[in-house]
Amino acid sequence: MDTTHGSTGPSNKKPPLAVFVAATIVIFFLTLSAADSIDFVPDYIDGTAPASPAVSIAQDTQIDTTVSTPVSLSNVSDSSATSTAQLPTRLVIPSIDLDLSIQNPATQDVDALDALLVNGPARYSGSVKLGVVGTMIIFAHSSHLPIVHNKMFQAFNRIPELAAGDSVIVESGTKKYLYSVVDVKKADATDTRIDMSTSQGTRLVLVTCDTLTGKSARYVLEANLIGSYDL
Repeated sequence: MDTTHGSTGPSNKKPPLAVFVAATIVIFFLTLSAADSIDFVPDYIDGTAPASPAVSIAQDTQIDTTVSTPVSLSNVSDSSATSTAQLPTRLVIPSIDLDLSIQNPATQDVDALDALLVNGPARYSGSVKLGVVGTMIIFAHSSHLPIVHNKMFQAFNRIPELAAGDSVIVESGTKKYLYSVVDVKKADATDTRIDMSTSQGTRLVLVTCDTLTGKSARYVLEANLIGSYDL
């Protein structure tokens, strides 16, 4: 008996195109959701705002992130802001008799920067220059050894003596920038960070450590820009 006409074998008919499109969309959003749960989705996809740029001070020269592109300084109190970024050349703090030249190395290598500090304070190249909105960071050593042949190991020894309202002056080749101390605090390398976002205004941050006492003996000075004037 011929039974082929009654057979109901497998069908080769394909599902409609709409089914494939719908399945593709579902798989995409499931994948996106899973990626977002582990912070893999970039800001421009999920719409979230990036965290404020910050740097760690785990060592005098350890930096763990970069800053956003700075913008020109404007509207400082003495109306003498410059639109041209300038490198700092000298740091003066009258109340503690500090007057030192500032190095401006291009490197951000930790070991290289640490070696340079034996010659005096150094600006971290990832921070802003003078005349630019944002935070400038300057590192230097401190040490309370009774005898130190290289005085640059004691460059920032008296930073902890400063208090709110004290003046700090940073010079370029043509201008002086006057800052007012906001705070000086003792910091632990494991949990202290410096917010370098432009929302913090135009600031100077001095960072030093006692080379004898380790992680807990770091000091961070924060000062706000008051104004600038010609030399």
